[in-house]
Amino acid sequence: MSRLPLLWTLIGALVLAHQSFLWTTGLPIETDLLTLLPSDTRDTAAEEVLHHLSEETSRNLVVLITAPTKAEALASATQFASQLESPKLARLTSNPNATSLPDQLAPWREYLLTRNQVDRLTATTPQDLTQRAILQLQQPLGARLTDFREDPLDLYSEYLRERAQVTKLRPEGDHLVFETTAGHHVLLRYKVLGGAFSLDGVAHLATALTTAKRDLPSTTEVLPAGVPLFAEAAAVQANAEVSTVGFGSLAAILLVMWLAFRSPRPLLLVVLSVGMGVAAGLSVCVLVFGKVHLMTLVFGASLVGVAEDYGIHYFASRQAEPNLSPRELLTHHTPGLFLAMLTSVAGYVMLALAPFPGLRQVALFSSVGLAAAFLTVLAWFPFFDRGVVKPTRFAAAWAATRSRWPSLSLKQLAIAVLCSSLVTAWGFSRLHAQDDIRALQASPQALIDAQRTVAERIGLPSPAQFFIVRGATEAERLEREEHLTTQLDALVPGKLLTGYDAVSNWVPSPERQRRQHELFDTTRQSILTALADELEDPTPVTLATPPLTVDDVLATQLGDALRPLWMKDASVVLLHAPTKESLPTLAALGSLPGVRFVDRTGDISALMQRWRIGMSQLMFAGYAVIFAALSWRFRGRAWRALLPTAVASGLALATVGFLGEPLTLFHILALWLLLGMGVDYGIFLIEHPADGGEAWLAIGLGAVSTLLSFGLLAVSSTPAIHAFGITLGVGVTLVWLLSPLSAPRGT
Repeated sequence: MSRLPLLWTLIGALVLAHQSFLWTTGLPIETDLLTLLPSDTRDTAAEEVLHHLSEETSRNLVVLITAPTKAEALASATQFASQLESPKLARLTSNPNATSLPDQLAPWREYLLTRNQVDRLTATTPQDLTQRAILQLQQPLGARLTDFREDPLDLYSEYLRERAQVTKLRPEGDHLVFETTAGHHVLLRYKVLGGAFSLDGVAHLATALTTAKRDLPSTTEVLPAGVPLFAEAAAVQANAEVSTVGFGSLAAILLVMWLAFRSPRPLLLVVLSVGMGVAAGLSVCVLVFGKVHLMTLVFGASLVGVAEDYGIHYFASRQAEPNLSPRELLTHHTPGLFLAMLTSVAGYVMLALAPFPGLRQVALFSSVGLAAAFLTVLAWFPFFDRGVVKPTRFAAAWAATRSRWPSLSLKQLAIAVLCSSLVTAWGFSRLHAQDDIRALQASPQALIDAQRTVAERIGLPSPAQFFIVRGATEAERLEREEHLTTQLDALVPGKLLTGYDAVSNWVPSPERQRRQHELFDTTRQSILTALADELEDPTPVTLATPPLTVDDVLATQLGDALRPLWMKDASVVLLHAPTKESLPTLAALGSLPGVRFVDRTGDISALMQRWRIGMSQLMFAGYAVIFAALSWRFRGRAWRALLPTAVASGLALATVGFLGEPLTLFHILALWLLLGMGVDYGIFLIEHPADGGEAWLAIGLGAVSTLLSFGLLAVSSTPAIHAFGITLGVGVTLVWLLSPLSAPRGT
């Protein structure tokens, strides 16, 4: 024990130095909500795909300008682009000097036919094909991309026109334009530069966009969309919630500490222990994960309401036992404080079992924070606490209420437990589970609506559902893609999806290229032979180009669009607007050779359901472990420390049912925290005699600040955090009120 102050001082100095470094160089904050979600342990390729898609879209922002006429849309887009001023945004425009796609693909034109062209060339007689070629020969020369002897039917031009239908966007100057029933549209593209998001509480991008569209005509509609807007909204929301929860908790601590002790010393030392806990938790999180997520800061802010318990118990005991030195007092109280810290940390550690990286960050942040706060009390309080903690009226009045609080007999406890069980059962009957990850969406509805509208008008692919295709060779992978896309084509007429993006749309498999080249060559030879008398030279002009490869296409201007779809060991087929009704059919296609269907939304929702059920069942094991730890300390009285938490947990879930809120995994995880924290109240009441009521005073002061911390979480607009707040708010209140009822008489 004598070496602990020195050792903890050295650790404290390291933490302080690390915090100074973090805040002067920029705290690495993670805003991507996808990082909170579980990884796909079955297939790393799915994670690679998501990483690729995230890299492509995480900093891209688009603005869709819509007006009644094309001229108005172009004018509004030009005005908007000139007024959008933000150092965080860079405009993306196409390079007018870039070689056109027709020129880039021209060397392989003999291998490129659409499925419609193949069907027509196969089904049409040579005579009819010759007549079509004559008509082509009569067309103005400027309309053709190739010489007649190279391509008598001008199939290459037709191929490019059909492939161009994949996207509605058409370049016009430095704008991209298209038309729908909603009007004429211009798409502006931007990339977010540098560190775009900060915890300063200001919506930089949203403000810049609002300012830029302020002077546009009333007939013009401006719809911004992109991941950066959602990330910024989450950052602004998190900033507000960190402030509300963190400063609200701190204000509660300051108020109750001042009322109870009326001295700056206890107040400052408790704040020191809490500050050390938060700083240590933050440092360890950054060292382990590299970054700290915004949601960790929001949830971790509630740590303030738990970490102060050790300091409060210390000063409540100092107030009641002024004759004991600080070191003697801690020697007497350390076993109980350590057991309380251990059970609280155990509750947080259980969060780490769930496969959610965000929860693991919270678990690490809070566990380290609680341990650091406890060690701060143990190591530094005896050194800094050099005065007397005088009694106050508030503390005396609160402590006196313990003697008036009933302590029930075994028979009365049994009746109370039976009654609470009936209420719990009634509440449980009204519970309904909700595991759909989409129900946890906390983004502003206006952003969600704008994103959906832009996606529908442009035809953006869904990042939540896609296919992964594998093959031993490039040829095999392309063949399997073609087999899959043939099946997907059958779903488009029924509007089960509007289309798809696949590399094989542009790069046919070698076998298909061979067949198409033979068909192209046979058709060309037939036509030129039939028209030999009309042509000065009927010799066909052929190309000596080998078949098209994926690398060839990636080197063209299509490369940026296709590169995310082609990885080292797999390729990706992205779906456009798949409907909910299409999911069973799409899932069935996942059984094709080398094909796997990924429904990210469905997979995570199913995972949440499994863990909700699993963590509920594991709760019994958790109670058994805690009971064993309590039995080691309290023997036959262990059940008295645990009973209030068990009853409160059931009633907290029943309250969720009464409120009509859906039951989620996060309500169950909150019960684990309640188990770790709630049992502390029973521990302290059994550890310390009721003379003077210092244990009851400490429990009350700690409960009030804990309630304010977790109660404030309930006002969060993030459903997962709200679930923690409502469950813990009700649960902690009930444990606080029920603990004296089960405490042994005379304590």
